[in-house]
Amino acid sequence: MFIDLVASLRCLTPHEDGWLVAVSRRMEGRSIVEGTLGCPVCRREYPIVGGVGYFSADAGAPPPAAASVPSSVPAPPLDEESALRLAAFLGLQSPGGIVALCGAWAGLAPALRQIVPVSCVLVDPAGGVELVGEGIAALRTGGALPFAAGSMRGVALDALSADEGTLGAALRVLSSRGHLVAPARLAPPAGLEELARDDELWVARTRLAASAPVGIARGARPIR
Repeated sequence: MFIDLVASLRCLTPHEDGWLVAVSRRMEGRSIVEGTLGCPVCRREYPIVGGVGYFSADAGAPPPAAASVPSSVPAPPLDEESALRLAAFLGLQSPGGIVALCGAWAGLAPALRQIVPVSCVLVDPAGGVELVGEGIAALRTGGALPFAAGSMRGVALDALSADEGTLGAALRVLSSRGHLVAPARLAPPAGLEELARDDELWVARTRLAASAPVGIARGARPIR
């Protein structure tokens, strides 16, 4: 898990917002290979094993690699054309920021980073986590999105990871004008502007956040 991601992670226990504290037992470069993420508020701990962060309910016992996506569930081909489409879907015209690729979308992370240098977080990646490397982190969450509000530049949900709950969570973690990719069978939640749609998926973005009102006060007249 690349160390810069830690600031964007949050505890899954409902309580006041707060950062997680990383304790590393082994690092490779700027990535934590073995360690623990701890919540100072509730003292809950999330292990990092083999570079993967475990946020599932049984986080203390990392599960085996996830099974591949069933053939009945459409998954994107893992090629350059699909990566280009995903970059367009997520609005990645410039480098920087973090995107969350859930389920089958995770396989496109290396090709996506070749197109535009963004950090990729693989959430419950289908078919294992062998893609973890420079700029790519993986989390096992059981469907949760343990990120700070407004911290993700884009989120891509596949057919297995998407439901009304994850759509709401994705909307919460997206930054202003951030892009969300989701299956066509689900309706975009309020707060999103739909940009494109076909038989399989839709692409939407969060609306521009309104700035806080600026107070206007009458200034004191200068003393003459």
